[in-house]
Amino acid sequence: MAAKRKKKKQGILARVRSRIRGYVLRGLLVVVPLGVTAYVLSFCYSITAGYLVPFIQEYLFLVPPRAVVPLSVVLFLAMLYLVGLVAAAMVGRQLIALTEAIIRRIPLVKTVYGASKQVVELISRQEGDADYKAAVIVDFPCPGMKALAFVTGRIEIEGVGEMMKIFIPTTPNPTSGYLELVPPSMVSQSSMTVEDAVKSVMSAGILTPEVVEIAAPGEKLSLPDPSDEDDEDD
Repeated sequence: MAAKRKKKKQGILARVRSRIRGYVLRGLLVVVPLGVTAYVLSFCYSITAGYLVPFIQEYLFLVPPRAVVPLSVVLFLAMLYLVGLVAAAMVGRQLIALTEAIIRRIPLVKTVYGASKQVVELISRQEGDADYKAAVIVDFPCPGMKALAFVTGRIEIEGVGEMMKIFIPTTPNPTSGYLELVPPSMVSQSSMTVEDAVKSVMSAGILTPEVVEIAAPGEKLSLPDPSDEDDEDD
């Protein structure tokens, strides 16, 4: 009888410990991303718009203290806009290309510059969905092995027919990968959104949905018609 009570007590304690551990882990999943996000935003502000705060406080002393931070952010965004205008111009592009050519010849500096530029391109690519049309499944690198890929468009090859332009990203850096021209009969539409697929690649599969539905290979992909896009631009 005592052994039975002891066993029951141990079972209750085990359930309590398991529940506490589960809630603690859930709390971490909420707090850690928020903390990291706040730290990154604070760091980005300190190395960008934060540099304008002393200038505003010294030369625009009539600005209320609570308006200093918002004003510094607005001024920084305005500076970025002007830089973007210059970069879009022919002279600006040539100047940037010349500057990058010089930077890439400097040891260590070229590594830091290249890595930072790659991170920015990765973020902008993810925010804009990289012009991906759909997330699909293809056989890669050999038949029977499935790989997550993105459709970037289609192309007509003379004597072959229509082919899908498929980008197979590497993980955890989806800015690099393989461009493949694949027949539609070898492409399977997946139920994953482009955003979910990017998250899956960047997390090395950790953030992949538990169940992914795919269409039968060769089923017509629902891609927007390029002519429709041209009509919208007009």
